[in-house]
Amino acid sequence: MAQMAQKPPPIAAGVPSRGGGPSLLLGTAAGFVAIAGAQAADLPGKAAPAEYVRVCDTYGAGFFFIPGTDTCLRIGGFVRADFIVNSSPGNRFNANTGVPGSQVLGTSYFDQYYSTSARLTLNLDARSNTEYGLLRAFGQFSAYRGVFDGSFSSQGLVTSGAGQSPRASAINVERAFIQFAGITAGFSASFFNFYQGDVQLSGNFAATARSTTVLAYTASFGSGFSATVSLEDSMYRRYSNSDSWYGTAAVPGALTSSSLQRPLSGAQGMTYAGQQIPDIVANLRVDQGWGSAQVMGALHQLRDFGYAGITNVPTAKAGDKMGWAVGAGLRLNLDMLARGDVLWLQGVYTDGALDYAFGTANQGGDRSTISGAGNLAGTNALNTQLRDAAVILGAIQTTKAWSIAAGFRHFWTPALRSSVFGSYSNIDQPAASTLWDVKYWTVGVNTIWSPVRNLDLGVEVVYHNIQARQQNGLPALITPSNTFRGQEGAWVGTIRVQRNF
Repeated sequence: MAQMAQKPPPIAAGVPSRGGGPSLLLGTAAGFVAIAGAQAADLPGKAAPAEYVRVCDTYGAGFFFIPGTDTCLRIGGFVRADFIVNSSPGNRFNANTGVPGSQVLGTSYFDQYYSTSARLTLNLDARSNTEYGLLRAFGQFSAYRGVFDGSFSSQGLVTSGAGQSPRASAINVERAFIQFAGITAGFSASFFNFYQGDVQLSGNFAATARSTTVLAYTASFGSGFSATVSLEDSMYRRYSNSDSWYGTAAVPGALTSSSLQRPLSGAQGMTYAGQQIPDIVANLRVDQGWGSAQVMGALHQLRDFGYAGITNVPTAKAGDKMGWAVGAGLRLNLDMLARGDVLWLQGVYTDGALDYAFGTANQGGDRSTISGAGNLAGTNALNTQLRDAAVILGAIQTTKAWSIAAGFRHFWTPALRSSVFGSYSNIDQPAASTLWDVKYWTVGVNTIWSPVRNLDLGVEVVYHNIQARQQNGLPALITPSNTFRGQEGAWVGTIRVQRNF
């Protein structure tokens, strides 16, 4: 009789068999899942998956989406170090003092054979598409350490002895504007601007590079044609008599007080009253593959503070008058010579609106004042003499000026480029005034090597020349020395190291 197969022995309670382990583990895991599921049901919601930064290629390289939005953002800027030779030549006397006109025009203590500066510039460009078109916000500011000048509010001013140029640290807002549906609002480049010294390391008095607060509308007609009308803050365009501090007689033992007073208008120039009408600027522009062209115009209100009274108490006003400016510019892309080659040409004429043709400060963007011209032609020597108008026999008489500027850039190789540039300005101030007529010209050349991407190593040499004449035709007379100083020229050199990002 065949033997029957025996059944396996019963499994003792709590002792798993070799084949029963996985079943128990799966059952245990299922229990944990059930418990976790019950607990999860009590939570407000399931956590969203992490969102990583995504590249936005709609507006070009460098943009990325701000997480959780449809806004594209680009962060850029540069770090720059400048070393300038003969940086402010306007206070050194020519050895040949016996020749009229051979002495320099500057009289300030901001004078040195070299200067240094460092600059950090950051910009943010936020863009998104809407049913009305592009919505854009742009901001740019610079942190600066170097020679003190009037375009920066000084912080941490450091002086090092009489006759030495002080050093200062400052933060300057250079751009802060919004663009939407053809509207531009905020602190931006003026819509009169065209050639802004684009091929130069240093600035250019004749370049239209003004920054100002604008409220503008641009209409685009297709094929690169556009027209803009802009209301702009006139305060940035004024050449006026400067306010002065006047002290009061002190009682013995008492503190002397002083107050800021506004001098009267007269033959020495017109003192502006408060703002009433913003500058009205318009341009017609075309941008195509061959380059760009623009014609532009501006109206600028001359508003007299008063004249013919005792000190700082006017008894009459010369009223208001509109100054104006017109200009034209051309930019030609010369890629047939080498990729990136370009030629800039510009001309401007003004009547009672001098800053549109000749701006000595706040050149805008990455240019503050004119490196090197210093006291020779501008910040100290000329700002005391340049005016939009003078008040003669109760009437506003305007300053008339014209300027031309040009710049050419050529790429020898993709990593090596050179530029040559120049400008000429002619300023005729009212004949019955005590103000000088000025002729100023400059010519320069630079070479920039970019051994790796976004690194520029540059050197520039510029010659500045200024001629000033009194209304009687004699060379300018500088007080208190009563020395004729009618013409002066100076060479200025710049070495620059800049990392863009």
